[in-house]
Parts: sequence; structure tokens; C-alpha cells
Amino acid sequence: MKEINQSNNNKKINFFITSDTFPSISVTGNSCSLLCKHCQGKLLQRLIHATTNEELEKKALLLHRKGAKGILLTGGCDERGCVPIQNLTPAIKKLKEETDLILIAHTGFISGEEAGLLKNSGLDGIGFDVMGDMTSVLEVYGLRVSEKEYIDSLHAISQSGLFIFPHVCVGIHFGKLRGEYRALEMIRTIAPTAVIITGLMPVAGTPMENIKPDPSDFENVIKKAIRMFPHTPVLLGCAHSSGKDRADIEKMALLCGVSGIAAPALNTIEFAEENGYEMKFYGTCCGLIPDEKMKIRNPSES
Repeated sequence: MKEINQSNNNKKINFFITSDTFPSISVTGNSCSLLCKHCQGKLLQRLIHATTNEELEKKALLLHRKGAKGILLTGGCDERGCVPIQNLTPAIKKLKEETDLILIAHTGFISGEEAGLLKNSGLDGIGFDVMGDMTSVLEVYGLRVSEKEYIDSLHAISQSGLFIFPHVCVGIHFGKLRGEYRALEMIRTIAPTAVIITGLMPVAGTPMENIKPDPSDFENVIKKAIRMFPHTPVLLGCAHSSGKDRADIEKMALLCGVSGIAAPALNTIEFAEENGYEMKFYGTCCGLIPDEKMKIRNPSES
């Protein structure tokens, strides 16, 4: 089988820019039972809210009419680390019957039965955050869980037939590496659609508002992921630090040979262009397999 990930000499890169084409909806509104130390529910305030089947159907249809190609269903967690996406399967089913919207979700921990219900509703895929250090899970998320619970959820999603794009967050333990490599090992127990490397984002008003991961940690985790998943796209997800560090991390990821970068800075696009990369732009979440129908224009040409 041909390796998917590019070496530094094979200059191809996919850029994923969602903006209006792939908005995010919180199915819990501003509500989150965990209030993790890196977010405390503040990220939910920026999203569109739809907490009932009727509300989700209405808002999704409006977004579709305005040109949206897909929607990410996400939200706050309950006290078990689960996002109640399965409560909205009637709306998901109706939207899939009436539109060509791509629907993906963040579910948190999930059972095989729940994954099967979501697959049967027409949901296309699930992004699942994987933590490799359970002490970090307790100290950051406030959850007492085992490694087995993460692996069971990975297998539940994979066995349902849904696309699965696990996420590994660099520096989630107060900016330090702790469990990221183990998370990659856990993901290797399934065949993911893609592996997404994200990173701690400093959010104002949280205990981590002034903490950013070391860009070199991104480099080490990305290189490890590319070695571990030679036949699977490894991508830099939309959450990956801020300020100058963000652009530096994107450039580094490009040179490491990632398959794609989500929400790139304009100077990253310019760097790729100046250095002879073959670039393609898509208006979808980066975990999805690139589709010609989802291509968009180079934003630097606008």
C-alpha cells in the first residue's frame, strides 16, 4: 500500500477552512457539567445553539439554505464525559433525508449501542478526543476514568461503521506533554479515518488562559504520529495555540509532512505557495476525506 503522508520532498498540502461552509452547533447550549480547566464552557458561547430536535432541524435547514455544506454537532459534557448527541437522532435522520448536509459530531465517551443509533440516523462521522494519561484526565477534566473506557469508545465508533477521526491534544496538561504518545498507541488499536493533532488553546477567563504548549512539542508528536500511521492522513487540527506560535506550528507541521492543516494563517498559505507546495482548499472539517465537491477558493486570492 502506498503511504499517504507526504515526506518533505513530496510537496502537497490540503488546507481546511470551514467558516460559513461547516459551522458548529452546541447541542447543550452553554451548559457543561465538567467545566474543564482549559475551557470552562466558554468555547460553547461562541457556537450556534440548538438543544432540541425541532431547534436543530430548523437551524440546520436555515444554515443549509445559506450555503452550509456540513455541520459539526458538539456541546458540553455531562458528568460522565458524554455529549448527548444521541438525543437528537430524529433531527439528524430527517436532515440526512432532506438535505445533502454532511453531519459529524463530538460525542465524548460512547457505547456501541449509541454509536449504532447514530450510524443508523445517518451521521457521517465522529471526532473523539483521546487522552493517554488518566491523571491528566482527572486534573484537567475532573473525570475518574480508565484507559479502557477510551479504548472501548474508540472501538464502539469504529465497529459502528462511522468515520472516526481521533484527536490528540498537545499540551492539554497545563501546557506540558503528558500522555500524548500513549494516546497515539491507543488509537492504533483501530483503523482511524484520520488522526488529528490539536493543541491547547489559551482561553481568557480560564485557569490556563496564559499557558501555551511549546511548539517543539507539536513537532515531536506530529513526527511520531506520521511514523505510527504511515497509511493514514495525519493532520493539524483547527485548535493549535495562538499568536505567532500558531503560525510557527503550522509551518513546522507543513515541513514535517502532514496531509492537511485546518484554519491556517494567511502567511502559512503564502509560505506553502512560495515554497512550491501543491495546495488544495476544502470547506470541511479536516477529519473528513477530501471531496471535490467541497473544494473552495484560495482565500489569499480573495
